[in-house]
Amino acid sequence: MKKFLFVCFAILLFVNFAHADVGEDFAKELSSKLVTEKGKVLSVENGTIVLDKGSKDGVMKGELVYIYKNLGKFIDPTTQKSVELKSGRAYAQVVSVEADKSVAKIIRGTQKVQKYFLGLPLIPDGYTYSKAKVSDNDEWTIGKSIYRVAIITRNPILFDNIKNALDATKKFEVIDADTIQIAMTKEKLTQITTPKDIEALCSDVNCDFVIPVYLKSNNQLSYNIYNGYSGDLIYTTNTQLSQQEVEKIKTAKTENIPPENVVPTALNIEPRLTLWESFLAKFGLYSRYSNVGTSSATMRLVNYANIGYSAKALAIANDYIIVANKGELELYRFDGYSLNKVASANIGYNIFNIDSATIDGKTYLAVSNFNAYGQLSSSIVTIENSSLHVVASSIGYCIRFFDAYSKPQLIAQNMSIGSKFYGPIYTLSLNGVVLKELSLPIKPASFYEFEQIGNKLVYATSEGQIAIYDFDTKKNYLTGYYVGQSAEPIQRYSHQYNPNMGYIENKEAGIVYIQNGLKFYKSGEQYYVIAQQSYRSNAIAVAGSHYNAYGIFMYKLDDNKLQQVWSSGSVAGRVVSFCRQNDYMVCLIATPAPFFTRFIVGEDDIYTRCLSATA
Repeated sequence: MKKFLFVCFAILLFVNFAHADVGEDFAKELSSKLVTEKGKVLSVENGTIVLDKGSKDGVMKGELVYIYKNLGKFIDPTTQKSVELKSGRAYAQVVSVEADKSVAKIIRGTQKVQKYFLGLPLIPDGYTYSKAKVSDNDEWTIGKSIYRVAIITRNPILFDNIKNALDATKKFEVIDADTIQIAMTKEKLTQITTPKDIEALCSDVNCDFVIPVYLKSNNQLSYNIYNGYSGDLIYTTNTQLSQQEVEKIKTAKTENIPPENVVPTALNIEPRLTLWESFLAKFGLYSRYSNVGTSSATMRLVNYANIGYSAKALAIANDYIIVANKGELELYRFDGYSLNKVASANIGYNIFNIDSATIDGKTYLAVSNFNAYGQLSSSIVTIENSSLHVVASSIGYCIRFFDAYSKPQLIAQNMSIGSKFYGPIYTLSLNGVVLKELSLPIKPASFYEFEQIGNKLVYATSEGQIAIYDFDTKKNYLTGYYVGQSAEPIQRYSHQYNPNMGYIENKEAGIVYIQNGLKFYKSGEQYYVIAQQSYRSNAIAVAGSHYNAYGIFMYKLDDNKLQQVWSSGSVAGRVVSFCRQNDYMVCLIATPAPFFTRFIVGEDDIYTRCLSATA
C-alpha cells in the first residue's frame, strides 16, 4: 500500500502587459460594498453579539467587526489634540442582518500570544490569540480607511492589473506577491481551500481579505472574497473578458526558477519545520523531498493534496479529473486554486489504467483493473450528472479507446504477468462484447502507447523511441525522441488460494510493470504528443527506495516529425501518470514519505497529483 498526494504545477507565461479594464470593474464593485459604520453592542450571549445597526445603515453579512472598549480621551500636550483611547476586545463577523440590527459571531481576541512547547517558556511553538472579552455597551466599528488585501493568482499579469485597479481606489493596500509566496511556503500552504488555510495565511501577512482569482474556461474572471480573520467566504463575483484580453493574459516570457529550489517559488526559502521535523532533520531522517519540487523555468507548483494510499491511474474527461485509488474511481474539479472532489464509486479491486472518450454526447471511461486473484477484470463506465455508472464489468482484457480524435472505438488486448501484451487486439462494443480483430500496420510494444491521428499512427517502439507511421506513404519515421521507463509497480497477484490448506493467503510475488508513458492532446486543429523521461543522474535514495528526477515533454506533431514546444523541467519523484487538461498538465507523482509515516504507518511513498498551465 502506498500513500498518494495530488499535486498541481502551473507553467507560468509572462509579458509586460497591462490592460486598463482588467480588474477595474471588480475594484469598483468591492470598494462600493465596503462601508464605514460605528455603534454599540446591545447584548452578548454564547459567543454571539447583537449590534445596534443593520441593513439600512449599510451593514452587510460577512463583514468584519472590530469590538473595543472606549477608555476615554487623552489630550496630547504637544498638539493639544484630543485622542480617543481604545482597548481592543475581539474580532467578530456579521452572520445575519435585519433592518435595524445585526448579529455577529465572535472570532477571536485581538492580541497575538506566543505559544511554547509543552507550555514551558523555553521553546517557541507558534502563536495563538487572546480570549475575547466582550460586554454589553462595548463599542464596535465596521470598515477601515485602508484594507490590506492578499490576491492569490499564479498569473503575474492578472496580479499587476488587479493590484493597480485596487490601488487606484485609495482604499486598499495590496500585499506583494513575494510576501504571499513566502508566507504560503512557511505555513506549508499549497492551496487555499479551507478557512484554516485563510487564517494561517492572514496570520502571517496580516491582511483583511484573501481574494483567489482564476480564469474560467468560458473566459470569465472569477473572484472569491474571503474574510481574513475567520476564513469564511463573503461573496463571489465574475467579470467577462474578451478573447483578446484572455490571449494577452496568457502570453508570457519565462521566469527563472533556481534549480535547487524544492519549494514552489522563485525565492530561495524553505518550509517552516515543526520541532519534531527539525529533530529528525538533524539525524538525516527527515526528507525534504516529501514535498513535490520542480526546477523548471516554465512550471510552478500550484496545488497538491493527499488522495490516498493506492493511486495508480489518472485521466481527464472534459472538466473532470479522474483518479483511481486502488479500486475506487474519484472525480475532481480544479477551479484555478483548489481541488474539489465531486463524486466517487467503487468500480474494481486494483485499477491500473483509465482512458476516456466522448461518444454520441456521452462521456465513457475504459477502466483496466485486476481483481483480487490477479485476473484482468476491466469495466466500462459513464459519467452522467457528476456521477459514475457502470455499463459493463468483468471484461477479461486490458481496455482503452483508439482513434479518440476521429472515431473513438473501444479496443482490448490480453496481458501476461511480465507486462508483455500478447494476442490480437480486438475492437469492443460499448457493452464490452468483442466485435472483431483490429488490424494495425505496426506492432506496438505497449497496448497503451499508440494512437491514430488523422493519417498518422504515433507509437512507442520496443526501444522506447517515438515513431510515426504514415498511412499514405506506408513508411515509418523515427523522431529521435524517447519515452522514459517508469519503475512504478502494479501489484497484480495480491492473494493466492492454497488448495491444501483451504484458505486464501497473501502472496508477495506477482508484480507487473505496465508501460504507459505516451499521451496525446488536441488543441484546435493542432495535435500534441506528451511523453515522460527520467534522469538517473538526479536520483535520490530514502530508506532504500530510489526516486528519479522526471521530466514531462510536449511535442507538436508536424507532418512526420515532432517539434518540442514545452518541457516541465526536472520534477522530483516518480511520474506515475500524467495528462493535459486545457491550460494545465495534470500529474500523479510518487515522492518519499516522511520518516514518521514510513516508520509507524509503514508507507514508503506519497503520491501527488499535479496541474500545469501550458503554452
